[in-house]
Amino acid sequence: MRQLLVVCNLLMLSMGVSANSILITGADLYGSTGVLVDTSIYIEDGVITALGDSSPNSADVEFDGAGKSITAGLFNGSTHIGAIEVDQIEQTEDFISYSAAVGASFKVADAFNPRSTLIPFNRVHGLSHALLVPEAGNRLFAGQVALVQLGNQPQVINDSVAVAVDYTERGFDLAESSRATAMAMLRQGLADAQDFARNKPAAMAGARRDYSLSLADLTALEPVVNGAKPLLVRTHRASDISAILRLAKEFNLRLILSGVVEGWLVAEQIAAANVPVIIDPIENLPSSFETLGARLDNAKLLSDAGVTLVFTGMSWLSTHNAYLVRQSAGNAVANGLDKNVAIAAMTRNPAKLFAASVSGDIAVGEIADLVLWSGDPLELTSEPDLVMIAGEQIPLESRALLLRDRYFKRLQAMDAE
Repeated sequence: MRQLLVVCNLLMLSMGVSANSILITGADLYGSTGVLVDTSIYIEDGVITALGDSSPNSADVEFDGAGKSITAGLFNGSTHIGAIEVDQIEQTEDFISYSAAVGASFKVADAFNPRSTLIPFNRVHGLSHALLVPEAGNRLFAGQVALVQLGNQPQVINDSVAVAVDYTERGFDLAESSRATAMAMLRQGLADAQDFARNKPAAMAGARRDYSLSLADLTALEPVVNGAKPLLVRTHRASDISAILRLAKEFNLRLILSGVVEGWLVAEQIAAANVPVIIDPIENLPSSFETLGARLDNAKLLSDAGVTLVFTGMSWLSTHNAYLVRQSAGNAVANGLDKNVAIAAMTRNPAKLFAASVSGDIAVGEIADLVLWSGDPLELTSEPDLVMIAGEQIPLESRALLLRDRYFKRLQAMDAE
């Protein structure tokens, strides 16, 4: 009878049927307090109202959570989701600007497509939020990073959480193939932004010196040099990481590092500067000169040093298969990272850094952003039995699943003939 009830619940949710109350019993809950084993959770009108023994005994929809687990919705820290559809079709690539006139002012959120087929495909696998990170096409300053929510009404919830910089070998090519030139350009751009911010009336009237950046780019960088918004710098080599840390100290910047393949070599420096990092913990191949020190326990060594981690995942699959951030987290755990730290790196940590309206946690009083997994949350064979984003149940269907069912029915019909 219990199995029949669960099947009925899943059918209701797949059809988008709403319930005023949901009760999950006997699941392992992963949150800021650690792992709560064999725990109940009660959700009413999209809000978590009770945990554990204080949960009511019944609800409109009930799930037997025995052998299952609950986490907050997954968060991928570096994607192009909603700004690309097909990799090989240039007309669908809106995450990059090749304009010589547009750098820091490039706002990729303006191109976000809430009807992208990539959104339901990823959210049925537990992804609730993602950073939409622009790529540098002509300048070191790539543009403004957006935060997107992938719920029933996908939307940009912050169109500028940071300004992105590419300080990798690709970025150096944009700066005429020299690290020193790239650093000089960054320093000049930031100095110009400081001067602009301090003398805006005169600058807007054309009564200041010439600037290396456009007025639009300087305006975009003003909150960065004033400390109101972080600079998100993608970089890999240990010496490059150290150089960016010195730059951030020189200009008193709020800094977030991304990539950091050789981060383990300077983990203590990163921790001492209190700088969080966005990394793909599965990236372990020395595919370039700047990543010769790549290793699979990079995440563990950074965490051991006290660095706050945010995960992205699976390299070039980090957009079309953004939900595979969970697989990268599992690999980090297999290489020594604490499991609770790994889960925090794709739930609570990014929420704290980028999403004031999302806790990334499972707690009484919070709007339900959560996933009920069929097994362990880091086990590849586990899949969501329930996904809730912004307090709403997500239909567990996507274009890929609809196509699967369509052609499976054809095969069944052929077998029956």
